[in-house]
Amino acid sequence: MLFDPRTFDDGVLSDVPGWTPSRQHPAARRRSANGFLTLPTLPADIPAGGKLRHDEGPDGLETIQAQFEVGILAARDVKSAVSAGDAFAQAMFAWLRRRTPGCKRLNFTFALLDHVAAREQVEQFGWEDNLEAPLYLAIELPCEQLYEIGERADVMRRAHPSLLYTAMDLVSTAASRSLFIRTPDELAEMFARWHWDYDARMSDEEARAFLEERFGEGDSDIERYLPTNVLPLLAPDDVVPKGRRMDKRNRVRRLRRSELASLAARSRGLPRRICRELVNLQTVLARCSRYRILKTSQWAEPAYSAATIAMWSGHWVGEILDDHFECLSSAGDCTTYQVLIPVASEPKAIRQQFKELACMFEIIAALDRVLTLISE
Repeated sequence: MLFDPRTFDDGVLSDVPGWTPSRQHPAARRRSANGFLTLPTLPADIPAGGKLRHDEGPDGLETIQAQFEVGILAARDVKSAVSAGDAFAQAMFAWLRRRTPGCKRLNFTFALLDHVAAREQVEQFGWEDNLEAPLYLAIELPCEQLYEIGERADVMRRAHPSLLYTAMDLVSTAASRSLFIRTPDELAEMFARWHWDYDARMSDEEARAFLEERFGEGDSDIERYLPTNVLPLLAPDDVVPKGRRMDKRNRVRRLRRSELASLAARSRGLPRRICRELVNLQTVLARCSRYRILKTSQWAEPAYSAATIAMWSGHWVGEILDDHFECLSSAGDCTTYQVLIPVASEPKAIRQQFKELACMFEIIAALDRVLTLISE
């Protein structure tokens, strides 16, 4: 079968002479079978590895040259570079490593992509026309960890009715300027996509009609999926920063820095530490308000978040995330990158971009400390 090229049955054309190979293959018996159905032994002088890369176009070389000429990247960080792109990557990642904070909650890393690789990531969404730079710095979110606020919510509520709301409002603001995080508000929106026709503010009556169409009238699961049964555990009113109508008697607001400092002075233990870190986060956000590096970036539809912060990990959260990842696994409409940041090529823009990156790291460090205190 391995040596006979005939594709017909011997019984159909029995009068055709049989085929005999010009080189007979003797039986291997107990000898080595090298060269037949196994990999042959390679001489030591044949290279056993290789490196594949895209050609560096003139625009990419100009950007790399401009980056080094500005002087922020250090030539001493480049060791035995095989190309201009390799030299730039070594210097850039060395700069990033020195400034990336050690995080207990947030999980992220970086990648450098050329124009071709960046286009391949987002062309499935029709966003490739928005990419014009030769090089991109991508924020990569390689996996996702789940943390819960749990009983710490009541600790914050006892300290001040608006402390939990303030914490989540600042977390959302900081995340919008740094790393994508799934918060209780985001989880409620995800739940609404599956069960309430994308409307997280749907009433029980509206939701019931929608759920009856989906599950069938009289299904026992309908009660379980009504907003008044889901939202108090998934995303309570005093946790959701924006967009929820509340009773005036229970209305909460974002506390100012002076109020947080005063509350910290009156509190002890965990509430005091939370207040102090919230004051620090507010200070960092105010100082970095001019720098918005994500504003000029291309969103890359990440499959994962840097972290999921849930009120209670056991109430619908597992179901929401399972449905989310199953859907992405089936459709494939996602990447492992949060955003693609175009690498600047003009001296002024380069200096601005590195300032923005440094500020983003400050926000991430302050945000991670807050998340570490309010979740477990």
